[in-house]
Amino acid sequence: MKPLAASPVRIARPSHDLRAAGRFWVKGLRLGGEVDEDLARRLVDAGGTRVSARNPYWDRWGITIADPDGYRLVLSSLSWP
Repeated sequence: MKPLAASPVRIARPSHDLRAAGRFWVKGLRLGGEVDEDLARRLVDAGGTRVSARNPYWDRWGITIADPDGYRLVLSSLSWP
């Protein structure tokens, strides 16, 4: 997954620790195609925790990472038309 200048991302939510959240989202997350284990490892190294999805569908089609505040990020390799 390689970020592009035109890759829009908007995250609007409260944070208990802005520095930890920034490290997780900026250093850990990169955007683009397939979800791979290197991405999951970077997110965990940046303060995230790999967790089971609340809906098993997403465990089948991707991975779920909780950020330092406990918010869940689902990364999926599915594509939509």
